[in-house]
Amino acid sequence: MMKYGFLIILFILTFSVQASYCSGRNWRDAYQFYTHNIDLLNDHIDRYNVLLDKNNSVNEDDEKYTYLIAKLAVEELDQLSIDVEILETKFNKVKYLWQLISEHCLHDDELDYNNMAIKNVRGADIGRQEVNDLLARIKFLRQYFLKTIELSNDNQEVITG
Repeated sequence: MMKYGFLIILFILTFSVQASYCSGRNWRDAYQFYTHNIDLLNDHIDRYNVLLDKNNSVNEDDEKYTYLIAKLAVEELDQLSIDVEILETKFNKVKYLWQLISEHCLHDDELDYNNMAIKNVRGADIGRQEVNDLLARIKFLRQYFLKTIELSNDNQEVITG
């Protein structure tokens, strides 16, 4: 008899955990995770803008300075690219969390909460699109700085050659 009592308690706990997935804590956790990722995205965009400004500070008259700026920028862009790719994975997780919450809200006949969760899924998709746009801009800027390095090397060869 004790064995069946334990199974009943386990069933009730499992059911109550599933039923509460649409409420409070899960919403708060998913929202905090989402806003944290948005903050990280904004930080990464700021880092990109700093590197973009380095593009404007390149002095074509000073080959060594130009070379050093471009070399450092490529290294920073490589690290930024890694960080942004990690963020893409996080936005995928956020989207999954909101989808899960949405399904549970729909199952619990909480249609308003389901609709809000669906909007948050779209928000996570927008975040992911922003990440992909930033990755494309990073790649383009990195190619520019690599071309600058190549031209600097070519000019050095002409001078020393």
